[in-house]
Amino acid sequence: MSAYARPAWLAFALFAGLLAAIAVARWAWAVTLGGPIVYGEGAVAHAAILARDGAEYAIYQPPVFVAASYTPLYYHVTSLGDPFVWGRVVSIASTLFVALAIAWRARAAGAVVALALAAGWLALAPVAVWGPVVRVDLLALALTVAAVLAAERAAGRGDGWAVLAGVLIALAVATKPTAALPGLAVGAWYILARRPRAAGAYATGGIVMTALALIATPGGLAAIRRNVIDNNVLPWNAEPVLLLLAVTLFVLGVPVIAAFALRAARGPIAAYLVGAIGIVVLGGREGASINYLLDLSAAALLALAGIAPRLALTPLAPGLAAAQLLAGIFLLDPFGAPGRVGTGAWAPPERIAVARTLPAGPVLAEESGLLVAQGRDPIVDDLFLWSRLADRGTIDREPLLAVIRAGSFVRVVSEVDLAALSSATAYQRQRWPAWLAGAVLERYTIDRREGGLHIYRPR
Repeated sequence: MSAYARPAWLAFALFAGLLAAIAVARWAWAVTLGGPIVYGEGAVAHAAILARDGAEYAIYQPPVFVAASYTPLYYHVTSLGDPFVWGRVVSIASTLFVALAIAWRARAAGAVVALALAAGWLALAPVAVWGPVVRVDLLALALTVAAVLAAERAAGRGDGWAVLAGVLIALAVATKPTAALPGLAVGAWYILARRPRAAGAYATGGIVMTALALIATPGGLAAIRRNVIDNNVLPWNAEPVLLLLAVTLFVLGVPVIAAFALRAARGPIAAYLVGAIGIVVLGGREGASINYLLDLSAAALLALAGIAPRLALTPLAPGLAAAQLLAGIFLLDPFGAPGRVGTGAWAPPERIAVARTLPAGPVLAEESGLLVAQGRDPIVDDLFLWSRLADRGTIDREPLLAVIRAGSFVRVVSEVDLAALSSATAYQRQRWPAWLAGAVLERYTIDRREGGLHIYRPR
């Protein structure tokens, strides 16, 4: 290590460590809120509660709509406790596991560099925002990383590690379907590397675990096909992918470009990197967010951790890494700077307290987690997915519109002014299509605006 490299790495370790500590402290605070912080947590929390009775994929009579749009593992893990407490703990533990995996893989470069890379990953904007979220992403990410590391250890250590890798990637897919892309990429690497026995062991572990997961899933394959596949075939467009790639350049450009430029990725790690790029391409689907960058961030850092002794020799690496973190903070505001609402900012926590003041009775809420957190059953637990399916004619919109026209909801709760929807963001217009907002405004009038919420009461 050069005379300049050591202090540069130490300075970056302190900087990244401070940002990581702030992120983890905010995650711990989020556990105490007892409610949602990003859109979509309510649908996952509701499915987790239903999973206690094996009812997450049950068929419900309209206007009731239960999304349950993911494979079931996270639902059942989260069902063991309060989803807004235990579910966050599971996500945080999964995030910290990935950070430890990065540090472990970089250990040959010494403690300072290893911890700096791990802290740097935690401080990356997508990770800082999504680390504690009650969504399936982080558990799937941890299982995928564990599978890739097991596949890497399988080289020269017998086929038992390959079997374990197959089991872990199957569990990742049982948590989030997009984990199949890294799984297929690793399988392809085994074949291209001419390791037929390991490929067979990997496939065997994956197939057996998948079969067991399907047997244990309420409703079996039919339920998975209906909820996870048929109800999730939303339009894909190139424009969101281009936008996501632009965001990637700002928040992940340095580690991703360095991983390729330095030829850091080898074996299953390289396969994971390819699969992670495929996940980013899937970000053209309606409703995609920066969570589609999580796998790419983990794959890039794992690759760089593998060449950490080389990186430790230059002060340029920690300098570029620090600049990358600053760019992500500027663009996405992952730490919720006062007075600023960035793309990655959490929703105002005050809305959780405001939701507790809603009167008894049925409520139509854009974020159903505000109701789930109070032990109330939402009529529609994912308004975005319901609206997209109703727009396509996949589900009948009339039962819900009839309830709205009858004034049967005691309140309608939106995160946007429905009377000014034309100036709202694209994702807000997807949750509230003009015909739905119009039906609400015809029968309901504004009651109050508080905590970032627009609350409507029957006229």
